[in-house]
Amino acid sequence: MRAILTNFGTTGSVYPFISLAIELRRHGHEAAVALSPFFSEWVEHFGLEFIPVGPDLRKIQYEINEAMLDMPDCVNAIRDMFAPLMPALPQMFEELRAACRNSDVLISGPWQPASPIIHELTGIPFVTIQNSHFGGGGAPSFQEASANLINPFRERYGLPPVQNPLTRDANSPQLVLYNMSRHVRPRLPDWPPHYHMPGYIFLDDEKWETEPELEEFISAGEPPVVVTFGSMIHGDPRALTDLVLKAIKMVGCRAIIQQGWSGLANESLPPNIYLAKFAPHDWLFSRASCIVHHGGAGTAASVFRSGVPSVFVPHTFDHPLWAELAQGLGCAGPYIPFLELTAERLGGAITRTLNDTQYYRIAGELGEKVRAECGLRNARLLTEDLVLRVGLREQKTDSSENGDLEAKLARRRLYQSRQRFKRREITSDFDR
Repeated sequence: MRAILTNFGTTGSVYPFISLAIELRRHGHEAAVALSPFFSEWVEHFGLEFIPVGPDLRKIQYEINEAMLDMPDCVNAIRDMFAPLMPALPQMFEELRAACRNSDVLISGPWQPASPIIHELTGIPFVTIQNSHFGGGGAPSFQEASANLINPFRERYGLPPVQNPLTRDANSPQLVLYNMSRHVRPRLPDWPPHYHMPGYIFLDDEKWETEPELEEFISAGEPPVVVTFGSMIHGDPRALTDLVLKAIKMVGCRAIIQQGWSGLANESLPPNIYLAKFAPHDWLFSRASCIVHHGGAGTAASVFRSGVPSVFVPHTFDHPLWAELAQGLGCAGPYIPFLELTAERLGGAITRTLNDTQYYRIAGELGEKVRAECGLRNARLLTEDLVLRVGLREQKTDSSENGDLEAKLARRRLYQSRQRFKRREITSDFDR
């Protein structure tokens, strides 16, 4: 089986696809990751085949991220915000379609609008991975704006318009995997049978090596507070850094600030604060006393896995929904919207979290449940099962063009026998 895995977005949006590609390869399949060119070095770091799709749109993406801090509820404003991405859609479509020509399944996130179109035109087996727990909505203004932008491209190929092309209508009619835990949010009762919640699909980088200085800082005292705002871009990063430093001083704790939105140098920080470069969240968060973060889907997943309580500072889009969910579960306190963030509020929230044993108990119990799930394995098994039911590419083609039919049938029988064994591995209740 050959799989093409794709999505559009920042680091957290592509983590599950790299992880599933590694899992598929580990079990004897071919897997290629088709992303924006700036991900090439990172994907190849894992020894995966990389296929560039579309131009490098980082500058536009960062500008959108910054603009979304004050997300407008206006169709025209949202359309104007996302319109600079649209000239790249024809190139993304053509390059992704070319990658799919010799492949057996397309696995995509909802932010890659070319994927449903390719499935509708070619019939390639199609899997959607949803990172967002609402996955079927978005504000009406967002739905209308995205439909206005994408439907003209669909019309070029004689395809009907859709109302919600980046959320509900991005879902595959064959298999949808919600990248989350039933212990965080139960399966919705009105979901169709091909919607599954296999558990979180985490990416563990076995090649990553810790900076010795980071290891030394962590082991030199009490577990630190970790502050990270992921890929969020801020108009005045220096002011935000000063705000965070003031809050940490108020609390009187040790802290690690993960670089990204901050360009601060190490020498400008007091000794109780460490400025970290890239470090996998799953490694870093488990060593924290409290995690301050923006509440993106991938970051929130790593927080839940860590078993450590956190302070949500939601910035935009689905961040407040994750913050409300965590507050309802009892593993985080009241969140602070980014536009309302002050040093006093942040310092107070960190202090309350550090002093509340209930947060630690609930977060710890949730972490154990999340870590016990086999989301990556379940996602692979469900994907294999779909391809088994729909058929491999080589079984659909004319035997006169593709070699010996008997050899193909033998491979088909072997594949089916392996799948029958693998399906027994899927627990009966993992997606209830």
